[in-house]
Amino acid sequence: MVYFNSWAISSLICSIFTFIIFAFLAALKKKANYTSAFSYLFLFVFLINFGFFFSAIFPYPEAAYHRIVTGPAAAFGTIFLCIFAYLYPRNDHPKEAKYVIGSLLGISAITISYSYFQIFTNKPLFHFEGQIYNYQQKVGNLLAISLLVFLLVMIFIQVRKIIRANKEERKALIQMSLGMDLTYLVPVVSNLLFREGVITFNAFQQLYVGFMILGYFTLTILFINNTVDKTSFMTKIIGITVATCLVFAQAFSTVVNLKNESLFDEISIKEAQTFLNTGKSEGSSIAYAVSLGDSSTKPKVLIKSPGIEPNLNLAQKEILENRKSGNFQKRTPTTNVPKSSLENYVPSPNDLFYSYYLRDEVGERTLLVAFPYLHYRKFLDETNSWLVLLTLSLVFVILVLFPFFFNRSLVRPLNTLIRGVGEVNLGNLTIRIPVLVQDEIGYLSESFNKMVGSILEGRTKLEEYADTLEEKVDARTKEVTEKMEEIQSLKVQQDGDYFLTSLLSKPLMTNWNRSSLVTTNFYIEQKKKFVFKNKESEIGGDICISGNLLFGSEKERWSVFLNGDAMGKSMQGAGGAIVLGTAMNNIMARSASQGKVLNISPEDWVREAYRELDDIFRTFDGVMMASAILGLINESTGKMYYFNAEHPWAVLLRDGKASFLERELTLRKLGSPSEMSFRILEFDLKPGDILYVGSDGRDDINVTEDGVNWTMNSDENVFLKTVEGSKGDLDSIVDRIHSLGALSDDLSLIRIGFHEKLSSNITESKTSIPESVLRKYTEAKALLQQREIGTAVVLLEEALQSVPSFKAAARLLGQVYYDRKEYDPSSRWFEKYLEFDSDSPNIWFLLSVCYKHLKEYTKSSSAAEKVRSSQPHRLANLINLTDNYRLLGRFSEARSVLEVAWSIDAESPGVRKLDELLKSKGY
Repeated sequence: MVYFNSWAISSLICSIFTFIIFAFLAALKKKANYTSAFSYLFLFVFLINFGFFFSAIFPYPEAAYHRIVTGPAAAFGTIFLCIFAYLYPRNDHPKEAKYVIGSLLGISAITISYSYFQIFTNKPLFHFEGQIYNYQQKVGNLLAISLLVFLLVMIFIQVRKIIRANKEERKALIQMSLGMDLTYLVPVVSNLLFREGVITFNAFQQLYVGFMILGYFTLTILFINNTVDKTSFMTKIIGITVATCLVFAQAFSTVVNLKNESLFDEISIKEAQTFLNTGKSEGSSIAYAVSLGDSSTKPKVLIKSPGIEPNLNLAQKEILENRKSGNFQKRTPTTNVPKSSLENYVPSPNDLFYSYYLRDEVGERTLLVAFPYLHYRKFLDETNSWLVLLTLSLVFVILVLFPFFFNRSLVRPLNTLIRGVGEVNLGNLTIRIPVLVQDEIGYLSESFNKMVGSILEGRTKLEEYADTLEEKVDARTKEVTEKMEEIQSLKVQQDGDYFLTSLLSKPLMTNWNRSSLVTTNFYIEQKKKFVFKNKESEIGGDICISGNLLFGSEKERWSVFLNGDAMGKSMQGAGGAIVLGTAMNNIMARSASQGKVLNISPEDWVREAYRELDDIFRTFDGVMMASAILGLINESTGKMYYFNAEHPWAVLLRDGKASFLERELTLRKLGSPSEMSFRILEFDLKPGDILYVGSDGRDDINVTEDGVNWTMNSDENVFLKTVEGSKGDLDSIVDRIHSLGALSDDLSLIRIGFHEKLSSNITESKTSIPESVLRKYTEAKALLQQREIGTAVVLLEEALQSVPSFKAAARLLGQVYYDRKEYDPSSRWFEKYLEFDSDSPNIWFLLSVCYKHLKEYTKSSSAAEKVRSSQPHRLANLINLTDNYRLLGRFSEARSVLEVAWSIDAESPGVRKLDELLKSKGY
């Protein structure tokens, strides 16, 4: 026989609610991993509630076995809470998550097994407070403690994510965390308190139901509002409607049951009072009545129903206790245990009663009047069964009939409107949406029709305007002239923005590597060049960074390198490079500040660095992305860990032979959706190896002879041959790349030497340069990296005094003065270098720039022509040469050179400015 009471209705409502949410989440297509975990969570919570429902509707000892289902469901449900906490919005610690979840599963297996042992070795009891058969409080207390521990693990995961999250994610994380904590923490803690005897079972039921319904209602709304999974408008309406109705159904059933219990007490007391006054029980539900005189020690059975044998010893004890406490005319639970029962006797429903104690002052006695417990359940069931039927009908109506109603009045009109928008996107401006109902959707459809009509009218007028455009050209000439002046003003402002961006990006390109065993040299040439207030500069998306880190208790020293290329032209690429440089320098500052020793493995550091960089770029939703190579090299062993995020493959020069380290794409760009799983690449460097990483121009170089028709290089082996021909010299590689053709993009390279005998810039034989001079040169390079320029200059000049033919020192000293804009000493040292190596186009170009700043335009033109002879498509040199010829008054030659530069990059600000200057001279 099935009996419904308040607890049965509450657990039924919770079961319906959680199953609907589970079904909704499970039905989502292409859902995120955290959504799958969330759906499994609701499945296990449904099993808990269904187990409670089963125990509530069957007032029989067998109902106590609901613990076989509810216990494991609670454990696994809480574990899925932890899984959700790890996955939402993404899993930042996959390795840790694997170990933690595995540990929780192991603990669950132990506690569930122990709980089953307790269930099958103990007898159930009947709890009048909760009106269900259950076990002693000690049964399941270990499982309750483990659930609390699992919750604390979840809270730790959430708090850590909130602290490390960015501003946009933190709000959603805080909302979801508070919703989950409030929903689960109170029921789990109250369950533990009940096990320890602190609160009653009835108190646990009330806390569980209240926080379950209200908590899950709030949690579902928060999840729908914060998830990235696609959900339909109809689903949200139906889901929120069902949840709201169930909340009100729970509140209504609680009020009705309180009223019915009060009515049951009123009727039962009246029947007991009638029996006391008349001694007759016809028409009443009295099971038995026992009296005990004030001066008597033996109770007397006044009446009993067939098959019921009151236990007078228990009756006497209870009468004395209630008479002493003055507990009269109040419903009191009574278990009539048969005299012949064993110690572990499990009472059947027929042994359960609700008793009322009456005082007979005339007869100087106290009466115990008992009513069958099943009669009490039947009394409540008469109303509750209707409440259950109405609740199920209400859910059915919402789930089945609501879609029919809203499909016609809401979904179908919205779909029609969406199709109309699609037609307009295809160019059909004659489309009209039928307005069926004058509501908000009807108003939107009517506004759409007006908008399309306005667009059609505007297009018609535009066509008419085009027909008469020639007649209006003269009238607009004056206005265009005025606008051009405004554009020129804006151009100056744009160049200022470029200059400010260049100032921001340069400090981020740091070569902080201090290792003498793993050397790093940079070359960066951005495509976008400009002049602002007579200051030449450049911006672009390429960036190079290096440094050193210490790992482990042995303080192993590793060299870090990063070469990146932010997507986009000019400002967009420069902005991406600034973002990448700022993020990477921040990572390095955290990892290496004040001699910090990292306690994670180098692989984990590379993995965490990738995730942080990728997460930063993902916040731009595809607007900003970057390709990059980032790696670590052990300066002792040569072990290298790195990743390549869709960047040109790294090139290894070993024993004079160049080869690619990679042969396939392993990772998408930073910030882009990827179908590939992240993995770390490994390689072992040998002494003497040289590694080149960067945007090397292998795909971004125009190899057409005339410089007009663009034909991009498609032979990837050209760069390998360039590296081999350079014999490890970075400047030589750059010169050779420029000699191949015109660059169409930024160029950046990092040269990494492992255990080289000499620095990469020293080509002299070791025997020709004393060891003391080499030490000064090496120390000067290290000081330059530390920005101690004055001391470095002194050491380089001392080295050149000792060995005047030391061309690497002359080249470096010339570069130092050039960077400081001290062009006179810079030109002298570059001239010194060219005495020993006259075939370096890069040095000739820098010397030409120095001569130009010194206003020696003839010398500057000659140096630029030497660069042009070997690198005819080097844009910066062509612009420099054009300007020199202009300053010399050789305008025809300037125009001839500028035409070549124009064919390479007509959008270059330098090309445009020189074009205007030459036109002003009539050329």
